[in-house]
Amino acid sequence: MPSFSCRDLKREILDLLAKRDLPFILEEVKNFPPKKTINVLIGALCHREEEVRWKAIAAIGPVVAQIAAKDLEAARVIVRRFMWMLNEESGGMAWGVPEAMAESLANHRKLAEEYTSILISYIWEEGNYLEYPPAQRGVVWGIGRLAQVFPDLLEKHKAPQYALHLSDSSDPFVRAFWMWAYLQMKPLIGGLKEEVVCKLKKMPTSELDLLFYDGNDLRRVSYAELLKEALKAYS
Repeated sequence: MPSFSCRDLKREILDLLAKRDLPFILEEVKNFPPKKTINVLIGALCHREEEVRWKAIAAIGPVVAQIAAKDLEAARVIVRRFMWMLNEESGGMAWGVPEAMAESLANHRKLAEEYTSILISYIWEEGNYLEYPPAQRGVVWGIGRLAQVFPDLLEKHKAPQYALHLSDSSDPFVRAFWMWAYLQMKPLIGGLKEEVVCKLKKMPTSELDLLFYDGNDLRRVSYAELLKEALKAYS
């Protein structure tokens, strides 16, 4: 593993995020010291470029998994750092933080077992509910991401039930990620199918276009395409 000063490491990672494609980044980031790299990636959650922010989110997962493989408690500290950043008392804006937390859990089963219920609690109206729409976007995206890898944990903690109300959000990003999340959770829906279909049929339209990490690579898709995809899946 090459040796970098903190300044050089930051420059190297930010250059990667800005100029290289995601598959290359996810391989290359493994060559940097993980406990220093994670700080640069968390800082990049506030980058002005949306694509860079999403690449940072995607890279955070494997880096946290690297840390957890050698020091699980250090990885827990990072997840708890995300939780603190979502706390109103932190004074932060929570940009990208729920997504980063979810991606960390998606890359390590033990962390997911310990913290999935907390992630879900952020959109549970009787839990640690986050009213801020950008934070809601991240949480519902994170639920969809975790459904790809640990559906049993989402079923255990009743994510399909607790996330239902977000279909009524006035924020089109929240609704778009809700549709994507319920596409990922379709095998878990069970008796909720009729209600989900009803919500999809009543979904307001939007001209929104989205860029997001879909668990494999960055994806560009329109709100209308997501709605069409979801309606077809549940038909």
